[in-house]
Amino acid sequence: MENKVLDAFNKASTDYDKYRKQAIPNMEIYYNTAIKLTQKYENPEILDLGAGTGILTQLIHNQHPQSNITLVDLSTEMLKKAKEKFKNKNFKYIEADYLKHDFKNKYDIIVSSLSIHHLTDKEKQELYKKIYEMLKPNGIFINADQVRGSTEYTEQTYKKQDETHLKKQDIPEEEKEILRNRRKLDKPATLKDTLQWYEEIGYKNVDIYYKYYRYIVIAGEK
Repeated sequence: MENKVLDAFNKASTDYDKYRKQAIPNMEIYYNTAIKLTQKYENPEILDLGAGTGILTQLIHNQHPQSNITLVDLSTEMLKKAKEKFKNKNFKYIEADYLKHDFKNKYDIIVSSLSIHHLTDKEKQELYKKIYEMLKPNGIFINADQVRGSTEYTEQTYKKQDETHLKKQDIPEEEKEILRNRRKLDKPATLKDTLQWYEEIGYKNVDIYYKYYRYIVIAGEK
């Protein structure tokens, strides 16, 4: 992952949680859709890729309070915030590039939220294959992320919606500009390509469980 992305999220760590709900349309529905997909698992081993400050981690912990959870992020500052948030929890933290890190364990559930779209398409494919190999049999990979429009028209429609939503939010203009600049680092793939990569790798029961313009929740099982 590029140093620019790392720098941007290190700098954003202080106020990241404060404005997150406003930055993401329908955030509660979006994230809770991902959490509902984990309900059939009992005391699963969980890995959160690009966990940041632990926003999704908190929700999945609420669903699985007895489970072991490992948070992985490249940003020192983001993980520092997560550790403060979960200081009484026996979570494991890995500060690393999850594409390059050598994971030793297998997991029932691997989740990620708004992180993988910072990778190139080639890196995304490598990561999806790596995740598949890290899953236990019948384990699930749930990704709440962004996609690029399948045509120039749809991508421009997504961008207009992003900006329309942002303008309506009651957050400082400085924060809006920071978010706009971070979005310039995004490299989302199309939904069509993403589904094709999952199928080629071998994921089963692949489906889109949520979609709002560019925001999706996609899941597949091993």
